[in-house]
Amino acid sequence: MLVKGRTATDPSRDAEFHHLIIFDHEPSTSGDGVHVRRFPVQGRINMVLRMGDGIRFERRIPHVGTYRRELNASIERLYENTLDWEHLPYLHRSSFRRIELVEAVGDRWRAWVWPQARKDSARIMIELALDRACRRWITTTIEGSGAGTEIWTHAFAVGERRCDVVVDFFAPGATPETAPGLGKFYVDLYKRLYDEDEAMMIERQLQLDRAHEHDRPASGDRLNLGQLDEVRRRLPLTVEFGGRRFRVVEAGGELLAHAAVCPHLLGPLGEGEVRDGIVECPWHGYRFDLRTLECVSGANCRLSPSPDVSIDAATSEVILTPPRSPRP
Repeated sequence: MLVKGRTATDPSRDAEFHHLIIFDHEPSTSGDGVHVRRFPVQGRINMVLRMGDGIRFERRIPHVGTYRRELNASIERLYENTLDWEHLPYLHRSSFRRIELVEAVGDRWRAWVWPQARKDSARIMIELALDRACRRWITTTIEGSGAGTEIWTHAFAVGERRCDVVVDFFAPGATPETAPGLGKFYVDLYKRLYDEDEAMMIERQLQLDRAHEHDRPASGDRLNLGQLDEVRRRLPLTVEFGGRRFRVVEAGGELLAHAAVCPHLLGPLGEGEVRDGIVECPWHGYRFDLRTLECVSGANCRLSPSPDVSIDAATSEVILTPPRSPRP
């Protein structure tokens, strides 16, 4: 537990094995300003949090496991991902069914979450608090199954776009007999979550590097996609037009093109499901009308203008041309 650069424990004989992590905020040879030391401790962790103004909060929760990995993402992308509560039931749809935000203030958010593991209507309230100065965020189960569980994540930049994360799991009421099973559950869960998150962060960084392309008008003379029957067999079809990527789909018997990148956080809209002329982003569930380009899920964003799709009456060829005006 980090206490202004120091970790404290209070061992007890009947508690489980865990790691003590000490962070010394001094210049280090790695250049990240932090020395990290990990060594085994037999005991139940005594968590002490100094919050300033003399406030001191202390509790004891059994440690049940640790997960560590290196991510191909910058610390900025990692913090961004941590505060992004909206993506949980979409990017992590195998783990979460639904989320309802209760409050989000600064680097802290609280929400009701419905886990996939629970097929009934059971929900849990979780709170995430990010401390940038300590390179740490804590996810706490406030209400529901597992109330009192805390997940401590520390992150360190080990390269320009690489981070090392160490995640420790604390479960109230865990015993030496139940701790290994709980630890495996959390380690397996976080491996799956970070597999999905890493792919998202890599793609977002790629799109940020190409950000100048997203605001560029869909210019170009025309692009012949081929005969109508052939094009229909290839749908959905991703094409490049005027230096930007678009996807051609069919909705209500009409061929439409839309931007392959979501205007919200640059997600892969070209992989989104299309139903009744509405495309849904797989990252956050934002939905857009392909004809009006408006977001129909309530967000203050819209699709960028897309090429017009026409069919040559004489040749039955499908042609893309620059947009003439917004669709009605």
